[in-house]
Amino acid sequence: MQSIILIENPTEDDYAVIHRGINIFAAERGLAGTGGYFYAAYDDNNNAIAAISGFDNFGPAEIGGLWVEQNYRSQGYGRALVQKAEEWAKVKGCNALTVFTLKDWPACEWYQKLGFMIEYERPGHANSSIGCYLIKKL
Repeated sequence: MQSIILIENPTEDDYAVIHRGINIFAAERGLAGTGGYFYAAYDDNNNAIAAISGFDNFGPAEIGGLWVEQNYRSQGYGRALVQKAEEWAKVKGCNALTVFTLKDWPACEWYQKLGFMIEYERPGHANSSIGCYLIKKL
């Protein structure tokens, strides 16, 4: 067996190994390949103030991460980024958009206000938190 190496800050090329392998495997089974998205908003000094990323998960699309800098929250950036993710998912032919957060984080309630519904919960996260998986049908 070859040695296994930890890469602390993987590059896009490092991640491409995974995506390429999954896409080849999917194509052999008649499935369209996965793809990813990344949208960001920048301030006047070209600093990222909000961003969202995710991927096609063979049916639903998934939000892998969403962040808005503290000073820019409650100004519509998060909502606009989720809308961009929804648009991307629809173009890809995805039937839903999913996301994971912790139930006691404000994001859980916020996603519900955007039309997401709790699909299931999983206990056992740090500090006795409950993981919350949400879905929005497209």
